[in-house]
Amino acid sequence: MVKRYAFLLFGATFFLPAFSQLVINEVDYDQPGNDGAEFIELKNTGTLPFDMSTIAVRMVNGSSAVGVVYKSYFSDDWPMLAPGAYFTLCGDTTAGCDARLNPASNAIQNGATDAIALILRSDSSFVDRLAYEGFLADYSEGNGFAGGDDNVNPDRSIGRYPDGVDTDNNNADFIVMCSSLGATNNGDTLGCTTTSIATLTAAADLALVADGASDRVLMSYAPANGNITFDVFSVDGALLVSHSVSANGKANWAWNTGGLHGRMLIVRVSGPMGTKAKRVVLP
Repeated sequence: MVKRYAFLLFGATFFLPAFSQLVINEVDYDQPGNDGAEFIELKNTGTLPFDMSTIAVRMVNGSSAVGVVYKSYFSDDWPMLAPGAYFTLCGDTTAGCDARLNPASNAIQNGATDAIALILRSDSSFVDRLAYEGFLADYSEGNGFAGGDDNVNPDRSIGRYPDGVDTDNNNADFIVMCSSLGATNNGDTLGCTTTSIATLTAAADLALVADGASDRVLMSYAPANGNITFDVFSVDGALLVSHSVSANGKANWAWNTGGLHGRMLIVRVSGPMGTKAKRVVLP
């Protein structure tokens, strides 16, 4: 993505054009069976409206290690996009997207390594770039995104997490997550149709409190008797910590997060009475 720079000259401040505020925010390019639920989501991360008619979405095939454009999407009728708003392209006519992919299915190549770029129609300069499933010269920010979507788990995509954040490094900015077409990316990988913690439930008897002042997650499970185990997972399903307590009516534990902020975690509690799990977002 093109960065914004401020220059001080004779007491006046100048900024590069507002197109630097538009990012490729989420892409779902592979689903089980026929890829009929593909989409591309763009986001205006700036504070000013953005004229979408000034850009084109360039689709790039990188299978030969050289980027070859196989499709471009643009229109003089694309609207002004408000700050914080999303603009979506998809093939599914029932999905309520702002523009259509063509054809309606299998429009986005699956990689590796392929790319999507936003360019200015006036001079073909880059606004934002995403190479997925590897590095593609001229179309990667940083080393490209090493991960990728798959055709096994439905309702998954690759997206920026935290939502809209662009550090000019695809691999740092994108994760594989549950699809959130036209909405904020919450980084969740466990609420999709297929979950890596199959027992994820809205457990009323498991209470979680994220205490930002002391960098702790406070956990309470009741009723609980016997040996109770608390497991804390990151959103990609990796186990961060496990702790067991002996309970007589209630099980409590406080975990020091070690300064983690802004991340979603999953807490699972297991014992003689079963297994429950909940999400918690750290302040």
